Amino acid sequence: MDDSKVNRATNFNGLEIELHRFAGARVLRVVHPGEQRIEEHSHDWAYIGLYTAGRYREQYDGGEADMSGPCAVLHPAGRPHADVVEAEGLETLTIEFDPAWLRLHGFNHRLDRSLLWSGGPVGLASRRLSQVVAALSADEAALGQATAQFLNFALMAEAQSPPGWVAGLRERLGDNEPGGATEIARTLDLHPAYLARAYRAAMGEGVTETRRRRRVETASALLRHSPLPLAEIAVAAGFCDQSHMNRSFSAVLGRTPLQVRRERQLFDERLAVSA
Repeated sequence: MDDSKVNRATNFNGLEIELHRFAGARVLRVVHPGEQRIEEHSHDWAYIGLYTAGRYREQYDGGEADMSGPCAVLHPAGRPHADVVEAEGLETLTIEFDPAWLRLHGFNHRLDRSLLWSGGPVGLASRRLSQVVAALSADEAALGQATAQFLNFALMAEAQSPPGWVAGLRERLGDNEPGGATEIARTLDLHPAYLARAYRAAMGEGVTETRRRRRVETASALLRHSPLPLAEIAVAAGFCDQSHMNRSFSAVLGRTPLQVRRERQLFDERLAVSA
C-alpha cells in the first residue's frame, strides 16, 4: 500500500458490521485492510476484541504486543490505545458494553486497566466466546453470560510460558510448511502427540487450524487486492481446490470467498468518506 493510502487509513477504523445490539451492549464484526495505522483512540464503553484472523500490534499503556492467532484484548471505557495492522489485514469480533450490563450476567470485577491475552487457555476460551457472539441466533442472556464467564476465567488464568520451539513452528506454518504433525515433529525431534498437545495448549489452536487460518488470510488479501479468479487464488493460497477454500473460509470467517471479495468495494467507499 502506498503512503497516501496508509495516511488515509488512519481515519478509517475498519469496516464495521453490527451483529447484535442491546440496551447495554453491542457486538460488531470489524474488518481492517492490510497495512493500516489506527491512531490512539478510546471507546465510550468497555471493549473486548476477539481475534478472528490476520495480524496486528496493539499499543497501549502496558506497552506493545504482537497479536496473531487466538487472542483477546480488554480496554475499559476511555482507556487510550492504538493499533498497527500488518499486511495480512485483520478481522475481529468486538463486544462493546456498559459494565452495569455485564454485572447483570454475573461479572463483578473492576475494569480499571487494559489487559491482553494471547494463546493458551484464554486463547481457547476466546474462540469459544467468538462462536457464541458470532451466532446471529444468540440472545442477550446467552451472550451476556458467555462474556461474563470468559472475563471471569481470563482474569483468574495464570500466564504460561510455551516451549521455545512453538513460536518458530507458528512462523513456519505461515510459510506453508509441508507435511503434517508427524513430519514436523520428526524435524524437531519431538513425539507427534506431544507436539500437537503442547502446540494447542500454547497457541489456543491446533497445527492444522493455524495452517488453515494462515491460508485463509493469504486468500483474503488476494481477494481484496487482485482480480484473480477464485480457483487461481485457492491454488496460490495453498488450498487443494476452490471447494477446499470455500470450506476453510466458512470455518474461519463464517463467510464465503465471494462475500469477502465484495467487501473490497465497501473498503473503497469507507476510505473515500474518511479521507
